[in-house]
Amino acid sequence: MRATILCYHKVGPIAEEGRRLNIEPRRLETHVRYFARRRQPFLLARDLVGGWPRGTVVFTFDDAYLSTMRHAPDVFERHGVRATFYAVPGRVGTSSDWDGPAARPLATWDSLREAAARGHEIGNHTFDHPHLAGLTDEEQFQQIARADARLRAEGFNPRSFCYPYGSLDASAMAAVRRAGYGVAVALGKQRATRQDDHVALPRVVVAYSDALPMLLYKAHLRPLMRRRWTP
Repeated sequence: MRATILCYHKVGPIAEEGRRLNIEPRRLETHVRYFARRRQPFLLARDLVGGWPRGTVVFTFDDAYLSTMRHAPDVFERHGVRATFYAVPGRVGTSSDWDGPAARPLATWDSLREAAARGHEIGNHTFDHPHLAGLTDEEQFQQIARADARLRAEGFNPRSFCYPYGSLDASAMAAVRRAGYGVAVALGKQRATRQDDHVALPRVVVAYSDALPMLLYKAHLRPLMRRRWTP
């Protein structure tokens, strides 16, 4: 029983956001429309606790870029579904300094609250976006716990976690559990199964050039080919 968990970042016109970590709104809509027309179950990441129905698809967005919060919610709502957006509380309303010279504005608290009020999930993406695998056990926990506390202070109820850069190790997973999370998403090149550890669920990363056929190849065909040809 597999779930297709998709990982996006920015959503905006190429003239504004370029190609790096971006997908244009019209292309995102083709992705959403495909799954909606097939009547596949859409879940938020927080709903993956304990399992999911056959054909489940989950749309997740890392970092809560301003462009994403301007464009993505409307795309989903036109199809009657919702998505999960992972915010970095220590950087909300500033810019993505982890992107270096390509840093882009991040959403404000008000825009995140508006999305939550419309039914979208706002999740925990650590306090200031470090590579968790390079930190001590206590530093890992504090990154998650401080983010959780700030999100709650701003009126949110975070129930799923996302590892920045997909960086995790056994102690990071233990810190996620210690902080009270039953679901966390990482990166990967395959769909999630119920046998996967629920605090390290793999996601399929979506790039600018991924028209619908490439998305379906990444999510469905490529994992089958890898399993077939792996010794």
